Amino acid sequence: MIVVNSSGSDNVYPTLDHAPWHGCTFADFVFPSFLVIMGVSLSLSLRGRLERGEHRERIFKQALQRAAIIFGLGLLMNLVYYASGSQPNFRYMGVLQRIALCYLLSSTLFLVSGWKRQAAVTAALIAGYWLLLTRVPVPGYGAPDLTEQGNLASWLDRALLAGHLYKPYFDPEGLLGTIPSVATTLFGVLAARWLGSRAAPERKALGMIAAGLALAAAGYLWSATFPFNKHLWTSSFALWTGGVSLALLGACYGVIELRGAWKWLRPLEWFGRNSLLSYFLSGLLYGLQEFVSIHGADGRMNVKLWITNILFGSWLQPRAASLAYALVFTALCLLMMAELHRRKVYLKI
Repeated sequence: MIVVNSSGSDNVYPTLDHAPWHGCTFADFVFPSFLVIMGVSLSLSLRGRLERGEHRERIFKQALQRAAIIFGLGLLMNLVYYASGSQPNFRYMGVLQRIALCYLLSSTLFLVSGWKRQAAVTAALIAGYWLLLTRVPVPGYGAPDLTEQGNLASWLDRALLAGHLYKPYFDPEGLLGTIPSVATTLFGVLAARWLGSRAAPERKALGMIAAGLALAAAGYLWSATFPFNKHLWTSSFALWTGGVSLALLGACYGVIELRGAWKWLRPLEWFGRNSLLSYFLSGLLYGLQEFVSIHGADGRMNVKLWITNILFGSWLQPRAASLAYALVFTALCLLMMAELHRRKVYLKI
């Protein structure tokens, strides 16, 4: 997320940028994989608390409080981007806001139902969203379509959040797209139940990989008629990215847990133990660099562009310079998280 969101300029490699509309790039896998692993995490955490005898009502209240805080942090980050001029209007939705909603809705479903109902709800969300986008007429446009302006999700965002969207016609983390995003999170919730079962470890790894590949294949085939689209989070996109994430999770489980190959993952652990702080702090620092401007050789520019030009622009091509800045910025964020980990300082909500 940090590498993709922290480019040194607008000139980036296509695979590190989100697909303009239909399609799926490497960058488009990042957010879905985060939701999948969040589903795994919340399932393991809440199950442990229930087994220790905590009341469901207390757990729900804490989940509601946590979701509200995460949503508020997302609004604060949007305020920084709006103040810096990188966002033309104050946006209501965003990545952290969607994370908050998916966390709350998935946690609630986990607390009130078993795995069979969770699986049924997941399937219903995937199928229901497809029906909404392909069968429900869009006011002012008639027959539903999947263009930027003519789809139901974009129309709903314009109707309810006009003037507070990421783009003039739509928001990639809009309201209706939360439906399949919750399904993506529930993939992780269901995966955690399988990981916590009494099945043999090897069977867990292979089962996870097989299930992930099956979901990915279904999404890939579906994309022929219902194309991949991260901005709309189409059902095919949810299956494709969620399936690949589960297959990778199964592979990681096999390599790391069963074979003990984990020492090389220390840097990821530093990020993972403070994942929310890593994302929020990186966004805040990046937004401040866009807010502050200085006079450079090419006139006034923000600090981010100045650093990119000074350190990398003279000896790298524009795309490579932009990526170099992103990697260095991510490395600096990693060093901060490493120091917090050394001091055993973790942000918990």
